[in-house]
Amino acid sequence: MLLESVRVLDFTQYLSGPSATRMLAELGADVIKVEYGPHGDPSRTLPFVSDRGSSSYYSQQNRGKRSICLDLGSEQGCDLARNLAAQCHVVVENFGPGVLERRGLSWENLKAINPNLIMASISAFGKSGPLSHLQGFDLMGQALSGMMHLTGEADGAPQFTGSPISDCAAGQMLFGAIGHALFHQERTGEGQYIEVTLVDPLFAMHSIAVQGHSATGGDWSQERSGRQFSIVVPSGTYKGPEGWVVLQVLAPQWQRLCDAMGDSGLASDARFATAESRIKNAAELLNLVEEWMQEFDSDAELLSYLEEQRIPAAPVLSPEEAMVHPHFVERGMVRQVVDPDFGEITVTGLPAKFSSIEIPETEPLPPFLGQHNAEILSELLGMSESSISELEHRGILLSQVEETTD
Repeated sequence: MLLESVRVLDFTQYLSGPSATRMLAELGADVIKVEYGPHGDPSRTLPFVSDRGSSSYYSQQNRGKRSICLDLGSEQGCDLARNLAAQCHVVVENFGPGVLERRGLSWENLKAINPNLIMASISAFGKSGPLSHLQGFDLMGQALSGMMHLTGEADGAPQFTGSPISDCAAGQMLFGAIGHALFHQERTGEGQYIEVTLVDPLFAMHSIAVQGHSATGGDWSQERSGRQFSIVVPSGTYKGPEGWVVLQVLAPQWQRLCDAMGDSGLASDARFATAESRIKNAAELLNLVEEWMQEFDSDAELLSYLEEQRIPAAPVLSPEEAMVHPHFVERGMVRQVVDPDFGEITVTGLPAKFSSIEIPETEPLPPFLGQHNAEILSELLGMSESSISELEHRGILLSQVEETTD
């Protein structure tokens, strides 16, 4: 495995951080999830919750990790966390502003005891800047990055996406950044502090809105344009014979689309001959394309014809349709996991493919809260069974079993 023998101390909760460390675990890293006692990662209570108090949300993002549950509100619990960090290559966290500093777990504290350490942080707005003191979640990232402003009908309210793209983009960005920091660490032995926010990755995704506005001296601004892409027409969402279909027709495909529609002269029509004229007459062109699409008996027939004509197109699938689509199944983006709480459930797979990594026949399980307390403390810190029992007795070390017994 790519990250075999790499040990990661994971303080993250909810989605952005756990999605990054989940991918590290899938590449073979030993990910030790430090959960904040007594209840652990709050995502254990998100939909859908089992009778034993964990959720399918938690299961998807935390498979293959080891769990230790500490009272991080106590001095001894924080001491244990610091000692564990000294035995790890990477520490990952996504706490709110000031949380780690108050517990003596900041970058400055940890690098003093482990100079080679990589510490990776996800926060809403970063450690610097006028918004750095604020907490925030996915919607704040979508709103402040400008992404939400560009989504929705032109005369309607800005819309957020149905999935938490700020959280997911931050997690994937951090995953990649950690890989580069590990490469640097391997070459030089030098540690590194990495910072990713919920807003920066989305802001960086603007392909034209930022530079286009600047290049025109402020004369042009990208705005919401509903189901038609405002800068490339015809591109967007179209009503097919049965459902919705997307097209993205750039200049090289424009003549081919006109030919496919049986109206080759449309390409030289003054209303649509140039990219600028197609944008100006986008609504009229949308109607022409949709009227033509209704000539087909089914979406499948339409899409097959578009494929033959080399016109980029795709059906708009629901998540339920996507999770059984042969493409996602064959590429391992759909995984079947036998979960201890839910039985067999479907989860998403690793979005990056590596030639040396095969999809495992048996998927790893998510940990119970504090399941690996004794194992981790014995293995990393050399603690005795009696010392671990004393920590449990004092409530410094917690687990699901203890909570159930109480």
